[in-house]
Amino acid sequence: MRLVLAVLAMLAPLGLAAQPSPEPLGPSILDTDSEVVDVWSFTLPAEEGPADRIGVLIPRRGAPEGGFPVLFLLDGQAVMELLSDDFLATLDPARMPVIVTLGYDTRQRFAGDARTRDYTPPDAEGGPAADPRGRPGGGAAAFLERLRSEILPEVTSRVALDMDRSALWGHSYAGLFVLWAAADPASPFARHVSASPSLWWDHGSFLGQLSAQIAAGGWRPRRLDLHKGELERARASNPDNPNAQKLVKMRAALPEGALEALNAELREAGVPGQLTIFLGLSHGETFRASVLRVVGEAFSATEAR
Repeated sequence: MRLVLAVLAMLAPLGLAAQPSPEPLGPSILDTDSEVVDVWSFTLPAEEGPADRIGVLIPRRGAPEGGFPVLFLLDGQAVMELLSDDFLATLDPARMPVIVTLGYDTRQRFAGDARTRDYTPPDAEGGPAADPRGRPGGGAAAFLERLRSEILPEVTSRVALDMDRSALWGHSYAGLFVLWAAADPASPFARHVSASPSLWWDHGSFLGQLSAQIAAGGWRPRRLDLHKGELERARASNPDNPNAQKLVKMRAALPEGALEALNAELREAGVPGQLTIFLGLSHGETFRASVLRVVGEAFSATEAR
């Protein structure tokens, strides 16, 4: 718990820079190497757009029996901006999991077209979908299969992982993907953490599918935690761009307590986990708060099975 509190104490200076910046990313430890962890990265080509760039941070100690616990973190470029040597050096090396960042080979913090394609569910009929800005989406099933059949085997060929102590984390569109994975009985992850998921996607059709699946008893009882910022709706952006206005209207049509209602449905169905609300934080600020909470929890966990 002390480690979690120490991580959260770092949020105050980070909060001022929590919104995405138009400036390109600088080098991360994937580029410069690290004095704290062993670093490995690889790319997988995409049919279009930037290649997947996968970063793997490996503790400098022998693997425990059964393999390392592991965190898989979506929007890997933005996550790697946080995982500096200065930050990692504050945490307990004896409790460090393997950290796998699932990003794209770009200097953009958030690769808008690629993450829309990969992280979002299909429409209600299972067909392609587009976001309110017109970016093609609906590829969540294909990305989960790529993660399961290509990315995960490549990582496990280099480092022993204990998938019984694994977690998948994502925010916004990536939070939506985490819900898609959690709903899939074949998801390889033991725990899922969905932060600020875009439940308004496709006029809330996917949210309706989730509720129906939970009510029908078709949900595996793996841990699913939900995160949100207290002021996500109060401080939501409202740009003048016509395409952005479509998003604003779709988002506003979602019931204000939609995530809380989903949390209640999950717990009533016996799915373990909890809802965490970050006081005073907007949607963008919750990205940092949530990922640092998950990393802090992982470092606080013991190696006991």
